[in-house]
Amino acid sequence: MSRFVCLAMILLLSAAIAVSAKPHEVYNKELAGQKAQECKTETGATDEEVESMMKHEPADSHESKCLRACMMKKFSFMDDAGKLSKEHALELVKLMSKDDADKEAAGAEIIDTCETIEVPEDHCDAAVAYQSCFLEHMQEHGLALDEH
Repeated sequence: MSRFVCLAMILLLSAAIAVSAKPHEVYNKELAGQKAQECKTETGATDEEVESMMKHEPADSHESKCLRACMMKKFSFMDDAGKLSKEHALELVKLMSKDDADKEAAGAEIIDTCETIEVPEDHCDAAVAYQSCFLEHMQEHGLALDEH
């Protein structure tokens, strides 16, 4: 479950991308790092902004926000309209919960809640809004972010 939110933040955390990792692909730190470098180039973000994102720190520039939106799109959490892709998010939650029904249920509840929030039209700002929602509701469920 926590890996889902990490992706979502990295995700937000994380533009229409030609090459896209799908939730059914195995997520790992190497893949996240590769996608982060692609997004860094695409958004004009700095190495420091990539590092900050990987540490789940707040975005402090437009490029940093767009880095998160790019990552969300790379992992299919955000669609081309800038909205949360519930279907893909739920697929990943199921994979990441590793048959832990409580984590899967909490993840699904967080996705249901965050899918309904009003987000700005700007995809970069929308990514940050989703990130904030995920973090807030993770804390409510007692879930922690893993460092990846």
